Amino acid sequence: MKMHYFVGIGGYAPLIPFLSTMAKQRGYSSFIVGFIFAVMPIPGLLAKLTFGMITDKFNCRRMVFVLSVFITSILVFIMLIIPDTNTNEEIDDVDAIRSPLFWLFWITITLFSATAMVKNVLEDTICMSLLGENKHKYGEQRLWGSIGYSLLAIVSGVCVDWYSKEQDYKNYTPCFVISLICFILDIIVVSTIKVVQQSPYNKKVSSDVKKLLTEVRILAFLVWIVLFGFFISFIWNFLFWYLEDLSTFYHPETKSWIKTLQGLAILIQCFGGEVPSFFLSGFILKRINHMNVFSILFFVYALMFFLFSIIKNPVYILPVEILNGITFALFYSGAISYANFSTPAGAEGTFQGVIGTALTGLGTPIGSLIGGYMFKIIGSIASFKILSALAIVTCIIQIIVTRMINRFSKNININSTTSCRCQSEVDID
Repeated sequence: MKMHYFVGIGGYAPLIPFLSTMAKQRGYSSFIVGFIFAVMPIPGLLAKLTFGMITDKFNCRRMVFVLSVFITSILVFIMLIIPDTNTNEEIDDVDAIRSPLFWLFWITITLFSATAMVKNVLEDTICMSLLGENKHKYGEQRLWGSIGYSLLAIVSGVCVDWYSKEQDYKNYTPCFVISLICFILDIIVVSTIKVVQQSPYNKKVSSDVKKLLTEVRILAFLVWIVLFGFFISFIWNFLFWYLEDLSTFYHPETKSWIKTLQGLAILIQCFGGEVPSFFLSGFILKRINHMNVFSILFFVYALMFFLFSIIKNPVYILPVEILNGITFALFYSGAISYANFSTPAGAEGTFQGVIGTALTGLGTPIGSLIGGYMFKIIGSIASFKILSALAIVTCIIQIIVTRMINRFSKNININSTTSCRCQSEVDID
């Protein structure tokens, strides 16, 4: 699993962070890019839930796992051969949508996203199954994904800047080649992983999952996942866009090595924040309640967005990226472990699909659409200031709701215990 996380997640580093700037270089506006990222997860949302249930029911996780990596490799190759249409001017939104190349680009990255979502659910479910009673050690496995992602991101950024010397536009060919090599290697790796799938999926488990989704604590948990996805979408989809705006407006001397800077930002995010946080996540989650961790992370998001809004030199984004890594690692580890502890045996894939749907099927699409609109209408700086305020409000609401749920649950338990004691006394009399 460590090897898979390294090359399997690392293979996305040359592409995912740079997709928005690739689209920007093609002349698409921030609103169009936001719309792309908003609609892009919908097929993946359906695929994630569908394949989560299929693999639970038919015990075919390994086969679907290998197939998802194989299809991902094919889609990367298709992206490599899509013709470039680079421009310094923003294309009218209607003209962009009418272009066949736009649809080819959109459909390809949408399918790429869908296979990534399916693979993500399966890899986490398989990892949790292999860990058995040591589920709290998930972060120690997943951190290798952050290591691979960060190393390949900086390598890709340096290669793009080097390959694009004395050119008016950035040439992203090295990104596609590096990504393709990673996924080909990953096919070999995942083919050797022993998949543990002991409990068969049955109607009782299905009923238990439906019952689980009616519990207030689970519904609240899913709401926090959606809100986390909303906030993180601005970082995933628009932070590099923002860095290029800062480079253009305030520090044009950084334009020649902006991809290296962006890769360095991911390197610092992962090694400075994600890797140590994933490693320590089991220790932290054992001592701090999951919901308290979420509260802290929403506050950190407010701080990050405020810092983004006052930075003018793109280089200064680097230390802030440490906070970004910490928040993602702790939230993701907390969400995955909380979901596994709450899930009936045999339906882990189904509920992980629900978690993934809340994060990347609802939260990030909403954030992408709103983010693209905000960046186009009020600009990136004002957008991050508004986000900072929203994150603070979310933090406060999350704390209040969590305390209310805990108090309500405590009262229910007390009443239940009292009722049982009274009934026993009646029986005795």
